[in-house]
Amino acid sequence: NDFYVKEILEKMDVEENILSTSLKEKQYLQDTLEATFYMNSAKIDQVYNEIEGIEHNVIINLCKLGYSVYYHLDAKNHYVMMLENLITNMTDFEIGMYLYFSSVYYMQLEKYKMSLEFVLLYESLRSKEEKLDALFYELSYIVKQRLLVKNSSNVDYEHAMSLFSKYHNVERIMSLALNKCHYLSSENPKCALKTLKTVKVDNLNGDMTDMYNYVKATSEFSLGKNNNAVITLSNIDEHSKFYLRKMNLLYEICLAEGDNKTIDDIKQILNHFTPVNHDISSKVYFNYLTQESQESKKEFLRDIAIPFSIQVEDYKTLKIYTDILMEICMESSRYKEALQFYKKYQKEVSKIQKILY
Repeated sequence: NDFYVKEILEKMDVEENILSTSLKEKQYLQDTLEATFYMNSAKIDQVYNEIEGIEHNVIINLCKLGYSVYYHLDAKNHYVMMLENLITNMTDFEIGMYLYFSSVYYMQLEKYKMSLEFVLLYESLRSKEEKLDALFYELSYIVKQRLLVKNSSNVDYEHAMSLFSKYHNVERIMSLALNKCHYLSSENPKCALKTLKTVKVDNLNGDMTDMYNYVKATSEFSLGKNNNAVITLSNIDEHSKFYLRKMNLLYEICLAEGDNKTIDDIKQILNHFTPVNHDISSKVYFNYLTQESQESKKEFLRDIAIPFSIQVEDYKTLKIYTDILMEICMESSRYKEALQFYKKYQKEVSKIQKILY
């Protein structure tokens, strides 16, 4: 309690500026949580502008780490390593903030197993904060979906939605609903489209609007509504984070329609497309799509796509690639080879169980 701390320090003749500085640092961290929770860019910018010049301070560096992961600034990753050695001097709340920001950081790098380990560490803390709980449930859902731990991820989803509703966090509710629709689009596209109808599109920001359109188009394509999917994709422009994914889906639609002219146009565009970090997985998928023979697809999946999925710990894509590879093997009656690929996949997936238990 800040009141009692102030009383004690006054009786100990501690200088007032030391106390006020400590309380101010605590407020910075609380403000960083609030800004992150409500996705308030203006607030997190304000905090960062006030603390940017302060160095060699654990709480301030925690806030800076929060700022860096909020804006996906990979160059700031030294805060993760720096603060790891100082955990023993942190309160439970500070440790929780460190674990959350570090988990988000590793998720952004597509290191999902590492991200999950930080999520699980948070569960062992004795003292927790409800808004931070909500963020961890949301993060846990996304990471577990990528790692195919679906049963417990659904529980995380419900907990996150409940807490976001409690604090009237509409933006997080819509963001999480979009993530769920993204995973449903390939498993149950009808359900995905039904859920998308509950999302208030006018309240979405740029990236979330593009994600909405991409997920909607993916669901429409899965249901054979190719014309609708093309119209939906037209809302995503070339500057979007979802541009490469859009072009991949257009390519698949053209393959289904036999539109060779557009296929050649897309190839011409994407062959010269330089991917950034979040585009590399999509670029790998594009290269798979452009393989012309079953044998070249098989070699690409075996030598590039599957090893890449393992490297970035994206088990959702790993399963897709493995299923395709097994199907190619079985079409040519290579059942033992198909079984070998399946065993390799199972061996990789078993690593997640070791983390969970």
